[in-house]
Amino acid sequence: MPLDSEAKSILTWLETQRDAMVTQLADWAAINTGTHNLAGLRQLAELVQARFTPIADQIAYLPVAPQTVITSRGDMQELPLAGAIVGRRREQASRQAILSIHMDTVYPADSPFQTLKLDENVLHGPGVADAKGGLVVMLYALQAFERYVEATGNHQLGWTVLLNSDEEIGSLGSRELFAQYGTAADFGLLFEPCLPSGHLIGNRKGSGNFEIVVRGQAAHAGREFYKGRNAIVAAAKVARQLHELNDRWPDTTVNVAKIDGGGPNNVVPDLAVVRFNIRYPSLEQESELSHDLERIVEDVDEGIVMALHGGFFAPPKPLDDPYLHLLKTVQTCGESLGLDLAWESTGGVCDGNRLAALGVPNVDTMGVQGGNIHSPQEYMLIDSLIPRAQLAFLTLVSQAV
Repeated sequence: MPLDSEAKSILTWLETQRDAMVTQLADWAAINTGTHNLAGLRQLAELVQARFTPIADQIAYLPVAPQTVITSRGDMQELPLAGAIVGRRREQASRQAILSIHMDTVYPADSPFQTLKLDENVLHGPGVADAKGGLVVMLYALQAFERYVEATGNHQLGWTVLLNSDEEIGSLGSRELFAQYGTAADFGLLFEPCLPSGHLIGNRKGSGNFEIVVRGQAAHAGREFYKGRNAIVAAAKVARQLHELNDRWPDTTVNVAKIDGGGPNNVVPDLAVVRFNIRYPSLEQESELSHDLERIVEDVDEGIVMALHGGFFAPPKPLDDPYLHLLKTVQTCGESLGLDLAWESTGGVCDGNRLAALGVPNVDTMGVQGGNIHSPQEYMLIDSLIPRAQLAFLTLVSQAV
């Protein structure tokens, strides 16, 4: 990719920002932002919004709908969620980009994994890779791009930033914001961590989370055992039927994750909740899977009642032509920086799935290089901060035509 003098100058400027980027990341990662830690997420959002305000034409913190959960008693309950930051620049430009990453982590407020540890080029800590490192990369890439716009007078590309607080539970509240602000975009960049090798992710499977609430009849286990209808036994049958779906389609998995229910040994249990996740490679499979789930719920013994909750919250992200073209563009930009950017498939999902379902081609692993995410061993490589910011910057420049 040929670079003009302005782009080269700004790449050099980014190289001077290493210490500032590390400090920023450490400050943000020190704040616990588990998805349901509303106070921590609001604290981080205020700090993040202040950093993005100077480069945005408009920016706001927007509320989102609550999360609906099925309790261990089989009841529906609403849980409030933290809001999202939406910032915009040049929304009348001929081409539009959406840049997104989440502020929440999987570590709750009482998690013992709270301490940052620096070991030469490795920073350990909650969310340093997934995805506060990506948040820092995005900020500096946009600062660099706005320097480029000012230097060149090229106003052809506008952008929208969407920073949500509920991605780790499937963006249940913020998905409407993606629909509202994402559909007008020509392409998207999301700042999930790249693979530990530095490679990008190509196609992603789809995902769905479900619960089956099983209700039976309680009874005394000694005096009236046969009057009872055991919900735990029925739930075990459901779990077996769900597990057997793993043999139906290639690359499709059904993971029975948890069964809630039961009580004292002398009571026939009248309630159980089966919780499970489905990963699948093709959108066409949703109808077949839904049919099988309905069949399982309807296949009940006398005195047992079942209800299915949940749904497919992240459609598959196939490697179609527009997406492949954008991946190759990012790859070419990476070559200018000496980066070898192949891409691989994964069963993981992210907001890139949701944007792809809206018809927006997007590369969703523009963030830092790291690994062991969602574990107390999470880490990121400090030396990846600058190259990934440079990569995002050059990708934006390549689209400002």
